[in-house]
Amino acid sequence: MNRISDIGLQQMLLQGFQRAQGAAQTSQIQLSSGKEFQTYGGYGADALRLLSAEGVFTRATAYENAGQIALTRLETQEASLTTIADGIAETRQSFVQTLATGNAELLLPGLEATAQRILTALNVQLGDVYVFGGDDGTVPPVAARTLADIGAASSINALFTEGAVTSLAIEEGVNINGGPRASDVARDLLVELQDLANAPTTLGPFQGNLTAAQRNFLVSKVAIFDQLAANLNQDLGLNGVGQAQADDAVQRNQQRRDLAEIVAVEIEDIDIAEVISRLNQDQLAIEASGRALAQASQLSLLNFI
Repeated sequence: MNRISDIGLQQMLLQGFQRAQGAAQTSQIQLSSGKEFQTYGGYGADALRLLSAEGVFTRATAYENAGQIALTRLETQEASLTTIADGIAETRQSFVQTLATGNAELLLPGLEATAQRILTALNVQLGDVYVFGGDDGTVPPVAARTLADIGAASSINALFTEGAVTSLAIEEGVNINGGPRASDVARDLLVELQDLANAPTTLGPFQGNLTAAQRNFLVSKVAIFDQLAANLNQDLGLNGVGQAQADDAVQRNQQRRDLAEIVAVEIEDIDIAEVISRLNQDQLAIEASGRALAQASQLSLLNFI
C-alpha cells in the first residue's frame, strides 16, 4: 500500500503534469489564433491601446473603401463626360461641314447616332447605380433613347428623373460632391437637340442645298455648341478636382490603417518561433511529468520487501 509521503508526491507530480498540459494548450491556442491572449483582459494596460488601434483600423478601412467607391464613380462620370464632349464636338463639326458644302442630307442621320451615344452616356451605370442620378440612382435619369424621343418630349425637364446632388464621404468629417446630375450636364444640350430634331418641321426637310433659313439656323448653332463645349469642359475640370480629393483620401486612409495595424500587431501578435519553442518544451515537460507520475503511482513498501 502507498505511504502518506507517496500520496503527497503523486499530488505534486499530478499538479506539475496539469500545469504542463495547460501551458501546452495555451501555446497551441496562441499558434492557431496568432494572438498572445484571447481576451482583452489578458493585455492589461495595453488593452486600451489595442482597442484604440483596432477602432482606427476599422474606421480607416471603411473610409478607404468609401473613398475608392467615390473615386470609381467619378472616373465613370469622367468617361461619360468625355463621350458627351466628343458628341458635342462632332455635332459642331457637322454643322461647319454642312455649311461649307451646302449639302444637308447627311446632317440629321449623323446627329441621330451622336444623340444615342450622348443619351447612353447620361444613363451610364456603376453596378446597379445610375451615376448621373444624384442621390437616387435607381432609375435612368434621362427618359429618352433616341433623337426622336427628345424631339417628341413635351418639355426637356420632363425627360429627367433624378434625386438631389449626392455627397460622398471619403474621410472622417470630409465629404465631396458626388458629381453632377444628368440635368446639370445636359439640360441645355438636350434643348438644342430637341430644336435640331424638330427643325425639319419648322424649317423644311434638310435635303439637297440648304435654304437661307436653314443656313442661318446652323450658323447660330455653331456658336451655341461652342458654349456647350466650354460648359462641359468646366464639368470635366471639377470632376478632376473631385478625383484628386478622393485619391488623396484613399492614400491617407491606407496610411492610417497600416499604422493602426502595426500598433495592434506589436501588442497582440505572438512571436511564432518563441511560441513553438515553448510548446516543444511544454510537450517534453508533459512526457517527463507523465513518466514520473506513472513511476510514483507504483511506489509501495512491498517493492522493498
